[in-house]
Amino acid sequence: MDNHFDIIVLGTGLTESITAAALSKAGFKVAHIDPNPYYGGDEASLSLDELVQWVDHYKEDNHSVTHYGEVPPHARQYSVSLAPSVIPSIGPFISSLIASGVSRYGSFKLLGRVVIYDGGILKNVPQSKDDIFQSKAMSLLEKRRVTRFLMFAAGEFENSKELHGQENSPLLDFLHGIFLLSEATARAITYALGYCYFISETTLPALHRIRTYLKASGRYGSSSFLVGYYGGSGEIAQGFCRAAAVRGGVYILGRSVTGISSVDPTELENPVLTSGLPRFAVEVDDFPDRLHCRCLISSTTLLPGHLRTLADVSRPSISSCSSPRPSAMARCIAIVDGPITLPLDTEGSGTSEVSDSSLLVFPPGSLNGGSAISAVHVMTAGPGTMSAPSGKGILYISMPLHTSSIHSAEILLRPYLTAVLSLFRAEQQQQKTLICSTFYMQELASCLSSTSDSLVGLLAVPSSSPHTTQGVDEAAIVAEAIFRKAVSCLNGERKEINQGCEQHVFWPLLDEEVEEGEGNDMEW
Repeated sequence: MDNHFDIIVLGTGLTESITAAALSKAGFKVAHIDPNPYYGGDEASLSLDELVQWVDHYKEDNHSVTHYGEVPPHARQYSVSLAPSVIPSIGPFISSLIASGVSRYGSFKLLGRVVIYDGGILKNVPQSKDDIFQSKAMSLLEKRRVTRFLMFAAGEFENSKELHGQENSPLLDFLHGIFLLSEATARAITYALGYCYFISETTLPALHRIRTYLKASGRYGSSSFLVGYYGGSGEIAQGFCRAAAVRGGVYILGRSVTGISSVDPTELENPVLTSGLPRFAVEVDDFPDRLHCRCLISSTTLLPGHLRTLADVSRPSISSCSSPRPSAMARCIAIVDGPITLPLDTEGSGTSEVSDSSLLVFPPGSLNGGSAISAVHVMTAGPGTMSAPSGKGILYISMPLHTSSIHSAEILLRPYLTAVLSLFRAEQQQQKTLICSTFYMQELASCLSSTSDSLVGLLAVPSSSPHTTQGVDEAAIVAEAIFRKAVSCLNGERKEINQGCEQHVFWPLLDEEVEEGEGNDMEW
């Protein structure tokens, strides 16, 4: 194998995989390395056998993780995600998925029901104007106020009089004070339409998210979101890796990187790299020769300590980015005996359509024994997305944390798991038996500060956003920023992210995508 590459990428997380695919498609020679024997990194999709192996490895690294129950039969028919998420029907990620051709490698379906836990029961969150006016839970005056807010949020609100001076106020306060919405309606909008994680989240980023989701409604159906088959993000990351391999990318999985160093090109036996650029040598376990590259892109967690402070970290400005960002996520994966299929919102429609892919939101302080400051998301999956065999279901429970918690993920999430099982039993009139469960804490590496002394060509990928609804869009935005910096380095120049390299387009925009998107912007 030729050991000289334009770029070496360490880690096959979603951001790294998008970047590798784009660089390969742009004609660069790429090697992609991951110490894990699977694609996806911290966002991988695993069978239950692989999940148990992952738990054992996670424990060895002194991470907080607990597993209960025996692995059920047909374990390989399950595909569970370590970082579950949904895909907005409009946004940078869906654009990358289509323009790259990776959408052909996977299957997707609309997210089903979105519900919020309120007063001990599940309530539907309206997904359209029709849902609002058919709802029996709101008065006519409240419906008009909600419609006025949604018209405002779907438009150009940045310079509006309503928003002036309120940009940094909590969204709940903004909804109460400016649009006079009731407590129940304001909480539903804040946590199940704006998908705020914390009580303190500010208005402007939440409004950007709400506008995106309103515009996304109707593009592929009634829901604003899609869900991927076979576990979601990990399967999609593998699709981008496949796209890179088709363009000549070289993949090395299950091999640890034992050393990274900056080298003098004159020391190479066959110097083929442009002079004046930093060169990197990567030593891979059980490889006889070092791999050389002009540009090194790495997950922050895979960079050696002595290089982390010298790396250029891409942190593009994202208008919808939640503030503050979580420092960790408490997560639970629970396998349930019995399908988790909630009827879609049928109030007044007479339909009986069901889906095993749904999203349940617990607002802060809504559950006794739960968190008073964090919203908790519960995603369901099952055979409808080829994630579980017939008659089985998967629950994903996620709680964002401001700071590292003294409590384990199990202590934080056990009350929610108990409540969810009870709620689904009551709604479906069926007994739900817990087969096995895994609780773990996903630590999010803090972004390092780029310095003027950073090495040209050494690019670090920050931890992927754990946000259920906007995480994939952030991954696509960061991937494009890294792509442009890498191209700039490979061209022998140090440029800011918004300069130059126009000859390399991240993804060519398809004509049919432009036509499909026209006319949908102002559905509200």
